[in-house]
Amino acid sequence: MTTPINNARRQFFKSLGLTASVVGFQASASPFNVINTPYKLDNERYFKHGVASGDPLPNAVILWTRVSAVDAETPVTLYVAKDEAMTSLVLKKNVTTTEQRDYTVKVDVTGLTPDTTYYYQFEVNSFRSRTGTTKTAPLQANHARFAVVSCSNYPEGFFNVYHALTNTNAVGSVDAVLHLGDYLYEYAEDEYGDGSRLGRAPLPDKEITTLSDYRTRHAQYKTDPDLALLHASYPFITVWDDHEITNDAHRTGAENHNEGEGDYQLRKSYAIKAYYEWMPIREGSIYRHFAWGELLDLYMLDTRIEGRDAQVDTPVAAERYDTNRTLLGNAQERWLLDNLSTSTASWRFLGQQVMFGQFKGINAPNLEAAGIPLTKDIIALNMDQWDGYPEARQRILDVIKAYRIENTVVLTGDIHTSWGMEIFEDSSNGYTYNDRIRLGEQPLAVEFVTPSVTSPGLSDPVADPLATFIPTMNPHMKYVELKSHGFMIVDVTHQKVTCDWWYVDTIESAKYKAFLAKSLYTINGSQRLSEHKSIGIAFDYTHNPLK
Repeated sequence: MTTPINNARRQFFKSLGLTASVVGFQASASPFNVINTPYKLDNERYFKHGVASGDPLPNAVILWTRVSAVDAETPVTLYVAKDEAMTSLVLKKNVTTTEQRDYTVKVDVTGLTPDTTYYYQFEVNSFRSRTGTTKTAPLQANHARFAVVSCSNYPEGFFNVYHALTNTNAVGSVDAVLHLGDYLYEYAEDEYGDGSRLGRAPLPDKEITTLSDYRTRHAQYKTDPDLALLHASYPFITVWDDHEITNDAHRTGAENHNEGEGDYQLRKSYAIKAYYEWMPIREGSIYRHFAWGELLDLYMLDTRIEGRDAQVDTPVAAERYDTNRTLLGNAQERWLLDNLSTSTASWRFLGQQVMFGQFKGINAPNLEAAGIPLTKDIIALNMDQWDGYPEARQRILDVIKAYRIENTVVLTGDIHTSWGMEIFEDSSNGYTYNDRIRLGEQPLAVEFVTPSVTSPGLSDPVADPLATFIPTMNPHMKYVELKSHGFMIVDVTHQKVTCDWWYVDTIESAKYKAFLAKSLYTINGSQRLSEHKSIGIAFDYTHNPLK
């Protein structure tokens, strides 16, 4: 970002006011010394849910913890320092937490220095939390690096994916972790994963519907040591998908909100309240903007709760093509289109939940000829994705085309599988992908879809042959992998964006191997995907998921 900041960006930073549930304060621009009373390090009594940071701006970041073993309004002291030993303090701040916020603590620390690493601890009754590490966004940047994760179901297996991201000797460090939703799941034990086999049965032992239920489930996830370590290592930029509320949620209901489970809007309000209490995120609008200087604009979108109309039941439903149907809602859609059309960054990223690119379907006779077993799950088109809202998708593509917007990268979660594709507008004129390439037409964007942390994709014998077959009928898809758990590393320069897909070989054991399986890149101005051939980095690691 050049200095001074342009007016639009000044307005953006100015607009980030504090809400009643977020405590904000100025940090000193230079270190100062504080005489500290003796303290003990505590991770089991007061701070068993760890620490976390999130929503980094050039001058601010959210810092979070939760205080256990208290039952009344409790004073908490926050320390922020320039060094891990916590001797070069830039801030000491006293705050309080109460039962009203489930004893969570969230502080929006402002007045920080751009592109700077900070360390932080919380203290209660002379006991300190573990030390967390965070980093502010830059005002000027030539390089950025993000981890992208999604779909972490506690009973399905160990969070080896989260653990692998903390191995910087292999994966490298990142500026932030983008969590694109399904941070937790709402189901009872053995409804979607049998956690008893690994000592990971979900709490409470029921499908969660009340405020207490959602708080308890969030609390359980925060005790996972691999997730706790990742939260303590990097700032997160998060957004919810459906399972933070309930499966296939939309604005007015959900597939998994059933008779006897109360009022849906009340259930949704409980889920949202717990989410804002337990996640290191600014409160207010879930869709929001982050900038890494003039290098990139990141728009975090809510394709689930804010304005989504209900899903259609079948691809041939007439209302599927209703021009009034929306996935984002009118306000969020206008916000996105306005920002896309005025962004001056080298790259525009959309962090969102459901697959944006068109999936043209697969032909059952062709599957049979290829020797791929037929199942309902394989051949069904997914109306929960943007394919179920083609007019809403086309409005975005129309703006990209009309304003000649280059370098749009869609980052997606939700589907538990890995995809890399080029995005063209819908083929209303009958042109196929090959027609468009032959006529010299460029794609309008690219999309990278991250695999799941633990939630299941497809299994053998279907996954591998289907992943090979799908691109033959969807040639805009340059990578499809349908069974592995892992994460993406997205590396950004002004010239190029590279996406690396990393996988772990198991989530059933604390002994696992992580390996780099695929690397695609797009060059500035091309909207085309090419492949890096030098793949094969791998490392073995054994850790203790119970500590």
